[in-house]
Amino acid sequence: MLLSGCALQPAGSPTESQSLTADTVRTQFSLSGRFSAKNGNEQVSGQFRYAQSGADGSLRHMSLFSPLGTPLAEINADPQSATLTLANGQVQRAASLTDLMRTVIDLPVTDATLSAWLQGLPFDSALLGVKNVELDASGAPSRFVESGWEIVISARMDGNTAAPKRMRWSMQGQPDTEVRWVIDEWGPP
Repeated sequence: MLLSGCALQPAGSPTESQSLTADTVRTQFSLSGRFSAKNGNEQVSGQFRYAQSGADGSLRHMSLFSPLGTPLAEINADPQSATLTLANGQVQRAASLTDLMRTVIDLPVTDATLSAWLQGLPFDSALLGVKNVELDASGAPSRFVESGWEIVISARMDGNTAAPKRMRWSMQGQPDTEVRWVIDEWGPP
């Protein structure tokens, strides 16, 4: 069944407005797991921890590790700026967490968009710029396209159908550009 011209709804699942409202995006949470990113011949992989806190979710922290767990970088961001501290002590500053992350994973999105996508949700809860939304049996998105990226949630955490376990983000029209996430833990910040 087609909803608003862009969403597929499995039988028996909640309506689009029930499933994809701003209320479903968490402002405070933490997660950890593994990632791999590729862009053409360039590839990077490792482990990560991400935490978002503050009443409005504006305080963010991300730690990046090598595949074997060696610390690589710490990123701390607030509404005014973000600071990247590399393992060798070198410090870089930028306007946002995603600006600093671009040195590792080139995602041309805002911090708020990154937060929503890590939760397996479109950033635009009104779905104005979101296309091809597919919902799983629980009413949670299993696939959507936003900002030129296709987000596919292939598995959810056991006992918590809202929290993604496995995701693939791929840039439309560029099959060699993708980020894969395996999330091992979800929790409070």
